[in-house]
Amino acid sequence: MRNHDRTLFRVKLGFLAVFILISAGILAYGAFYEMPRRKCEAAGGWWTNKYRSCEMPIYLPTLTGRKPGEPRKIIWPDAEKAGQASNGAPKPEEKPASTSASSSVAASQ
Repeated sequence: MRNHDRTLFRVKLGFLAVFILISAGILAYGAFYEMPRRKCEAAGGWWTNKYRSCEMPIYLPTLTGRKPGEPRKIIWPDAEKAGQASNGAPKPEEKPASTSASSSVAASQ
């Protein structure tokens, strides 16, 4: 019966060791992953799991140079001016409408 008691004691120690390792793993995960994320979000930052870093958002008008509330698109006061505006880019050449594939095949024959 003594051999049986030793075996039971070893099994108890094995289960205790597994329990302690799992508990330590859960505590380490909380300390190294969950707590920094919670601190970052509480401070108003954005947490990234990929790099495990806390980034602060940048106000968009700071990047674009626009005033707050200014629209992204240019709103032209007159439709004619909108058609004439090219922002310095050359206008595309207009081609006649008869340059379809069937007319080019007929012209080559």
